[in-house]
Amino acid sequence: MEKHLIEGSLTHLLLLEPQKFDDVYIISPSKTPSAALQTALKIVMNTKGAGKLADYDDDILSALATVNLYQSVKDDGKKLAKVITVENQTFYDFISTSDRTVIDQEAYDRCEVRVQLIKDNEDVMALFNDAVSTDFELDDVEIYNEQFLSCKTKNYKFGLKGYIDRYTVDHKKEEINIIDLKTTGKSIADFEDTVEFYNYWMQAAIYKRLVLNEMSSTAKHYELTYRFVVIDKYNQVYVFRVTDKTMTKWENGLNVILDVADYHCINNRYDLPYKFLTQTVTI
Repeated sequence: MEKHLIEGSLTHLLLLEPQKFDDVYIISPSKTPSAALQTALKIVMNTKGAGKLADYDDDILSALATVNLYQSVKDDGKKLAKVITVENQTFYDFISTSDRTVIDQEAYDRCEVRVQLIKDNEDVMALFNDAVSTDFELDDVEIYNEQFLSCKTKNYKFGLKGYIDRYTVDHKKEEINIIDLKTTGKSIADFEDTVEFYNYWMQAAIYKRLVLNEMSSTAKHYELTYRFVVIDKYNQVYVFRVTDKTMTKWENGLNVILDVADYHCINNRYDLPYKFLTQTVTI
């Protein structure tokens, strides 16, 4: 994954499931390579396995060409010099012996700061503390973190699935609360545009459908609230509540997307976008 995606996932884990850190991540004593170089090194590792990078000149050059890295450098020796370093060898040794994601201490520290800022935010903690679960079988409150859900769809050939960051079900209050944690490289002032650009709205509509699918028939009428907890590039934290009107709009938009996807599945056509397959497009 890209570096920002790795750090986003790590922030999720440190906040919601810190006990799983050692199962998923390992901290490198040196700085980790760029995302592109990591990909190249993984290509070499998948081909050659554990060993010394200095013994894999041809494989390294081939991998660099595959990921289009350092291709403006004409001298192969200079390309190899950028790859065969102590830091990169350390990273290579890690990925050769473990399937955990390698991060450096600097990235870990950044994520720890973000998590602490989130925990220090009263609005966020009010969401996390408004539902308290116990171990009793008949407990009124159910709490789920990083929960994988899937469901079939009645009218389509495919189903839906996803990991919900956090959702709670309060049977006494008849409430369902979904929390979607987002880290963004922009400002919180730009988050509404970010929702559109990255299709977070579609993800939210899918998550709502997945959660409701898990509910018993008696709980499907519960009031459902969806919130984005956002931390931006300035380490500002804000809670965005999605209104019922907005969620209805997003759900209608999801239905359109599912219809388009179903068309592609039924007709086995993926060579062009939907509108070019179903109508004559003029300019």
